[in-house]
Amino acid sequence: MFNQNQRGHGTQNFQSGYQQSNYGQQSYQSFQQQASPTKIKNPQTGQMAKVKGPEMNDRDRLNDMLATEKYLTDNYNIFAREASYADLHHDVCQILNQTHQEARGLFNFMFTKGWYSLQAESTQQVAQVQQQFSNYQTQFAHNQHVASTQSSTQNYQNQMF
Repeated sequence: MFNQNQRGHGTQNFQSGYQQSNYGQQSYQSFQQQASPTKIKNPQTGQMAKVKGPEMNDRDRLNDMLATEKYLTDNYNIFAREASYADLHHDVCQILNQTHQEARGLFNFMFTKGWYSLQAESTQQVAQVQQQFSNYQTQFAHNQHVASTQSSTQNYQNQMF
């Protein structure tokens, strides 16, 4: 079983890349502090918890498979983005989509077994994160260009009338 510190290669790369900047690390820590303790998971099927030995069990294998699928999707995404030949790009995109579907299938299976849980968030926390990302969106160069174009158009229309 993987804990918060032991994840697949793709997740580790994402997490370490995310935490390299001080701002990202602060946001991540404040997000963890605000997290609600309510878990969303399927109930166990009456099985008693067993002490785990060094051998891999089904849950370990599925965790490994899911981590591998995540790693593959990360790298196929890079491959698809950088493929210069159109037919190769198309083929890699199909493989990428299939890999995403397999990862989703593994997640769904693990969730039904009660091996993967989600954390419920309050409406206020969801709204706060939505506002945070809306603020990020205003910083994109495309949005600044659109805003200046709209402003110029508005000024031009005001001068006409």
